Amino acid sequence: MLKQILRDMYVDPEILAGLDETYKQTLFCKMREEQVRRWRIWDEKQQKMASSKSKDSNKNRIKRHVDFRVGDDGEPWVWVMGEHPDDLSIEEILEREAKDKARQLAEKEFRKSVEAQLSDIIDFDNKKNKINEADLETPKIEDMEIYCSVDELKERMKPQIPQHINEIQHNAYNNRLNTSPSSRTNKIDVLQEITYNRPKPSAKIAARIAQWEQRTIGQRTTEIFKQIQQKKQETVKEAEEAARKVEEHWREQERKAKEAEVQMREIARRAREEHRKSILDDNSTNSSPAASLDIAVPRPPNQEAVVQWYRNTEFPKRTGIDPSGKLEKWFHGLLNRNDAEAQLANEEQGTFLVRISEKIWGYAISYKDVDRYKHYLVDASNGKYQFLGQNQLTHNSLSDLLKYHSTVPITILGNELLLRSCSNNGHIPAVLEGLV
Repeated sequence: MLKQILRDMYVDPEILAGLDETYKQTLFCKMREEQVRRWRIWDEKQQKMASSKSKDSNKNRIKRHVDFRVGDDGEPWVWVMGEHPDDLSIEEILEREAKDKARQLAEKEFRKSVEAQLSDIIDFDNKKNKINEADLETPKIEDMEIYCSVDELKERMKPQIPQHINEIQHNAYNNRLNTSPSSRTNKIDVLQEITYNRPKPSAKIAARIAQWEQRTIGQRTTEIFKQIQQKKQETVKEAEEAARKVEEHWREQERKAKEAEVQMREIARRAREEHRKSILDDNSTNSSPAASLDIAVPRPPNQEAVVQWYRNTEFPKRTGIDPSGKLEKWFHGLLNRNDAEAQLANEEQGTFLVRISEKIWGYAISYKDVDRYKHYLVDASNGKYQFLGQNQLTHNSLSDLLKYHSTVPITILGNELLLRSCSNNGHIPAVLEGLV
């Protein structure tokens, strides 16, 4: 099956789901080696094809070049923005643009305001001209007293403008001009001169109009510029706050990613070590997919050699025997995988048992997980006890290893804790016959 996977570079999803992370990383190493081998073959072909094409293309190659403008020193002319004394900084350029924009808005508002005010005055003049002549009463001679002086008679002959006309004129100037009292007086004076004076105003009147226009536009330009700057500052603050929140979120995601990466690197490191040693333990749920990846694992010659090894080496160390001389509940002697899983079938998660392994000089811990069984090999060939593989924590006894992993998980991802032992119900294994 391994040859077929490497040939097709494809793994059936069901088989892949049956492998744990260690086996997946081992399979990845082999598939990666096959990918590198195929790439090297392809690369060699591409280099040969490229060399043959380059020989043909050199014959008909068109020479292309670029001409640069040359300065006084004979070198290509280069201008870098900001290095010349007359160049403006980016802050000065943005400020100038903001002032120009404020000036344009102020001029636009001024034109609209003047047009509205002039139209109000023109409307007022039209209304005044249309007033009924009856409102302008001229005293008749017969209505006057006959006996009066000449001066009194001239005074009485002057046309009298009704009071409501004066009120209309007063209200039109005070209500239509939306400015402060001082500036309103100036505008009324100027507008009166524009409207009621000669058709062609004098140079003095034109100068007054220009000064008033410049002063009004300048004040409004300053106000608009301040509003633009304030809005810019608010936008910058909002952008900084948003950037700060994004930075915090990114740092949190980075921290979680690094933690996950450390875990995956640890799994990959263990798998690479196992691949280099060509040793494949039995850490999978089902034996059939893992067996297809097995590669010449050194193991004891037969079951009898394993029994002799335990009786002559491990039993004198009291492995599987408690301090009182009784058999440990978790020790089941020489037991195969299927029988171990049958013993754990009705147990809760975290239940385990220990059996003598026939694959290595050591033991196998069978563990009941939520929906599967896991088996971990313990190497005891060098007098110490540790899980199979390099850079594993060593223990002086098998009991110390089991006690340690009752609080520390066997793997980071699996979080396997040896919480309770699967009792052997006092049954003495055959390997201990005659010894206990």
